[in-house]
Amino acid sequence: MTAQHAEEADGPLISQPAMTREALRDAVRRIDMAALVFFDKECHEAFDRAAETGAINPLRFFLMKWATHVAIQRWPARAAALREAERSAGDPKATEEQFRAAMATSSRILAEAQREIGL
Repeated sequence: MTAQHAEEADGPLISQPAMTREALRDAVRRIDMAALVFFDKECHEAFDRAAETGAINPLRFFLMKWATHVAIQRWPARAAALREAERSAGDPKATEEQFRAAMATSSRILAEAQREIGL
């Protein structure tokens, strides 16, 4: 069974939320509670940067990052595949081929998640 077929069989834990602070915070709380403290910290930092610069880009980047995170984490098989790819890519004993395969997997997963959120 391919990773995509495994995702379809397992289904997502939640629907992809709207790209708003509250919807994303609720999604992170429901599917990745350990990341909630980072979400809140980065949210405050993005707000402060936006206030200091008068630009909305810090807020947009924050929302895009966390919408991508949710798009990955809401599919258990996708999240597990990304964790394994990250582990493999960071393994000093990995061969060049293993490293490249891990990077290709990571890139594919990120691209899929970003398509889901409309990027």
